[in-house]
Amino acid sequence: MNIIQTLYLDSTKDEFYDSFGWAAPEYHLMGWALSCLQLHKLYGNITLFSNTKAAHLLIDLLKLPYNKVHITHDKLSMIHPDLWALPKIYTYSIQEQPFLHIDGDVFIFKPLNPELLQGELIAQNVEVATENYYMLAQKELTCQFTFFPPCVKKDFESGIPFQACNAGILGGSNIAFFSDYSIFVFDYIKKNADRLKHVNVSMFNMFFEQHLFYALAKEKGISVSVLFKGIVNDNGYKKLGDFHEVSINRSYLHLLGHFKKDEYTCIQMASKLKELYPDFYERIVAMFYQKKLCLSPCGFKNNPNLLSGIDEHTNTHLQRLKLVAKHYTLDSGITSFQNDFEKFYSQLISFLKVNDITDYLFERDLIAQHWYYDLFADMTVVNDKVVVFCPKSKIIESSFNWAGLFNKHYRVGTEYYSELQIEEGVFYNLVVPEATDNGFSLYDINELDHTIIAHLTEPLSINEILLKMQIYFDDDVLQNHYEAYKDVIISSIKALTLKKAIQPL
Repeated sequence: MNIIQTLYLDSTKDEFYDSFGWAAPEYHLMGWALSCLQLHKLYGNITLFSNTKAAHLLIDLLKLPYNKVHITHDKLSMIHPDLWALPKIYTYSIQEQPFLHIDGDVFIFKPLNPELLQGELIAQNVEVATENYYMLAQKELTCQFTFFPPCVKKDFESGIPFQACNAGILGGSNIAFFSDYSIFVFDYIKKNADRLKHVNVSMFNMFFEQHLFYALAKEKGISVSVLFKGIVNDNGYKKLGDFHEVSINRSYLHLLGHFKKDEYTCIQMASKLKELYPDFYERIVAMFYQKKLCLSPCGFKNNPNLLSGIDEHTNTHLQRLKLVAKHYTLDSGITSFQNDFEKFYSQLISFLKVNDITDYLFERDLIAQHWYYDLFADMTVVNDKVVVFCPKSKIIESSFNWAGLFNKHYRVGTEYYSELQIEEGVFYNLVVPEATDNGFSLYDINELDHTIIAHLTEPLSINEILLKMQIYFDDDVLQNHYEAYKDVIISSIKALTLKKAIQPL
């Protein structure tokens, strides 16, 4: 089984300025590095199919360890710049041996099941169309397109939600199928080329790659071996960006869709690259420095040798906070809204302007990469683990949820924040200093989190926390649902550990 990847870079784009769907350009490069390096570690022999520009980036600049590089895509005709899956289709079409194609935003930390790799056709999983995602795009396509492959047309006319195969990984031993499949894809695109301007082309990629694959396999009666059993809603992917669970509960991650646009997730990915392959991490950072390009202020410090305080006029987080406050002040009509923000903002600035602690933060981040694993890798002894509130962090109480409203505009693809509404009450804003240009992270925590932190002014074992927190729960919960109670408390401790609010001792 050949393990292969594809990268095509359009001549009009610059990999150091364009993000290619990621939160920032550097995450695009770091994602490719981590994906390739893990595949090389697990399988040794990895092949890249690309155009000259992409090969120059991955091989000459990033120095990634592909064993074979095929410059096959220089003459590929990109009918539309947003047809990002088309280069992969071309790669599938020229395979002559069984293969597994792995996207550059897929990260594998344990070898895939050998039985899976024996499949005639292989995919990540099956997904089903929902009203709010695939089916909206389907209506658009059926209104605008004049041609559909027969298997697609039949599926659309069935009257039931269609299914597709997620192509995070895609391949198999049935090379004849991929030949037919590729021909249908190119027809699907070419015969609707003049209609692309009327549809969401980015969404169309999922139809010609993932839905057509499933529909054609179904028509031919060929079973598809999948990594994940069960059917997932097309917009229901969760936990595929949980880098903190690597080596504990997860060995496969895929930053599809919104995951790669969410900077919090991207920062975790970059941290994993730094932890596992520091030379490659530093190489990518150095390339941006050499070109005098600023990295994302959320994840990096662009001049690590300069110790400087918070500049209110240039700090991205602070400017976003002000814009959020202005936006909701105009919309809410609540007179106490602006006053509460000014009080909260004043406390935040006073905290951030205290002594510079950049050196401490660099040291903290080196060890913080292992905190989650150290605490939760072996749940049989988790009660004995000792934790304490991290020094230098702070909780600011407010009457409105400023951290939540900020994250509503900052985080991508998180249902909780998309549904968050303005309400008055008692809210807790956790401020964690960071060794980045922004200088801090801001998290909204609930009353349970706040209470746990309040007990951690001194080190406590998790068992001691479980005992102390019992006074806040009903006897019925403790007597009849103790495991559920324990899960709630430990889930809170896990979240606070990831936020670097509490740490193990």
